[in-house]
Amino acid sequence: MVAEGSVLQSIRRRCVAVLSLLLLVFCLRVAAQMLQAMSPVAWLPPFEAWAGGGLPYWLLVLCQVLVIMVCGRVMWRLHAGLIVPTMATGKALLCLGALYFGLMWFRLIMGMTVATDHKWFSARLPTLFHFVLAGFVLVYGWFHYKAAGAIHPRSQGKTE
Repeated sequence: MVAEGSVLQSIRRRCVAVLSLLLLVFCLRVAAQMLQAMSPVAWLPPFEAWAGGGLPYWLLVLCQVLVIMVCGRVMWRLHAGLIVPTMATGKALLCLGALYFGLMWFRLIMGMTVATDHKWFSARLPTLFHFVLAGFVLVYGWFHYKAAGAIHPRSQGKTE
């Protein structure tokens, strides 16, 4: 039989690894857009391809930095074992993440079919990186759900 703490540690380590990868991908996106804004290079998509057109660039960067800080704090607290997983938080995050993911699928499909001329819908690159952020929410929700289930197996419908 595996000790409860080691199961929790295993779940935590896997989630931190996946969250780190997702955050790295998002950070590379922010850096690539900044590079294209300041000193464009031919091997990256043009600056305009990185923006959905909803926000002025300075505000977009500010929001992206805040997202990076929040995600980084979540990962640090998770890695340090400072987060107490709860089933309710897991379910809420999984629902929100699924909704976010679904909305981005809708945006992508609309932009590729019906609203090809609409800047926000047809902005594929930003949509792809929203999938990355939705993935972050889903993985963090999965951590709460699975870890809470490992601590309190009955809360997941298990008998032991």
